[in-house]
Amino acid sequence: MTFHLQQSSFPLHYFKRSLSRLACGVAFTFVVFFMLMNIVRAQEIITSSTTSTATGASAVAETESTNVIGNDVPKVNNIKFDIKKTCSVPNYPDAALRFGLHGDTLLKLNIDNAGKIDSFELLRSSGWKLLDMTIMQAIIGCQVLPAGNWIPSSRLVRYKWHFETRNFIPGEVISQSCLASDVLKVADSKDRGLGIVVGVSVSETGKVLESKVQWSSDSETLDAEAVRIASSCTFAPAERSGRRIASAESIRFLKK
Repeated sequence: MTFHLQQSSFPLHYFKRSLSRLACGVAFTFVVFFMLMNIVRAQEIITSSTTSTATGASAVAETESTNVIGNDVPKVNNIKFDIKKTCSVPNYPDAALRFGLHGDTLLKLNIDNAGKIDSFELLRSSGWKLLDMTIMQAIIGCQVLPAGNWIPSSRLVRYKWHFETRNFIPGEVISQSCLASDVLKVADSKDRGLGIVVGVSVSETGKVLESKVQWSSDSETLDAEAVRIASSCTFAPAERSGRRIASAESIRFLKK
C-alpha cells in the first residue's frame, strides 16, 4: 500500500479526519478492554545506513539510490536520522493508551532529491490502524535530510509502539487453534505483505472476545472470512509481572 504526497489525492486534512474517526471507532469497539497497562513512549529504534541487517530488536535500514540529472552533483544519502525526533511523531494516542494497543509499524520511505519524504509504503501494520495512521500523518512531507541536492533513496523504518518489556509479555495467537479456511491463512512473522489485519480483544484465559478489521482487503467476503477465523482463535494470554491479563492483540491474514 503506497501513499504519494499529492495534495489533490492525499491531503493532510484527510489524515486528521481519518485519525479522529479511527480514535472514536477504537474506543467504541474495544470498550471491553478494562485494563490499563504501563506504557512507555514509542521508540524509533532504527538507524539508517547504506546497508544494515536487522537482528533481534534492531531494524533494517536500506538505501536504494538512483541517478539524478542536474548541474550540481547530487549527494549520496547515507545520513542517520531519528524519525521520531525529525518528524515530531507524537506519543501514544489517548485511545491506544487506554486500551493497550501495541505493535510495530514497518514503513518504506521514499526520499526525494530535496531530502523530503515524498511517498511511503506501509509494509507491515502494527496491528492497529490508529497507531499506523499516527506515524503516517506525522511523516507527510517531512524534511529528514538537510536541504540540498540528494540522490533519491528509500529507507525501511520500523516504529515500535510497545509496553515496558521488563514487565509485559504480549499475547500470541496459537495458529493451530484457528478454524481452517480454503482462502486465507494466519501469517507468521516471516510472511511478507500487509494482508488483512484484524484487531482482537483477548481475555486473561486466551479467548477472543471481539474482533474488528483494521486493514481490509478489496473484498468484503475475504474481510468477513478473516473476522470469522480470528474470532475462533485461542491465544497464549498476555502477562504482566508474571500474571495473566486481558489484552489487545492482532492477527494478520494472507491469501493462500
